[in-house]
Amino acid sequence: MDVGETVSIDERGRVMIPAEIRRVVKNKSFKVETLDKDTIILRGVTERGELARRIQALTLSGDEERRGVDAADVKDHIGGMKDEGS
Repeated sequence: MDVGETVSIDERGRVMIPAEIRRVVKNKSFKVETLDKDTIILRGVTERGELARRIQALTLSGDEERRGVDAADVKDHIGGMKDEGS
């Protein structure tokens, strides 16, 4: 990929993102931010449906030996204090 490629804004305010960059990024939506008057940042945005699919696909794993340990007992054991306001 050619870093620092120069592109132009057309008369309708559109900026063409080079194909090489689009192939790497693969996002269709971006959040546009300005850092200063000469710097624009495009951050890829994951669509909500895709994000939901990724979350559903998550599998959690942990230490089988500690699976049944109650977090409250551990907190009391190491000196944690219960918040009386709860």
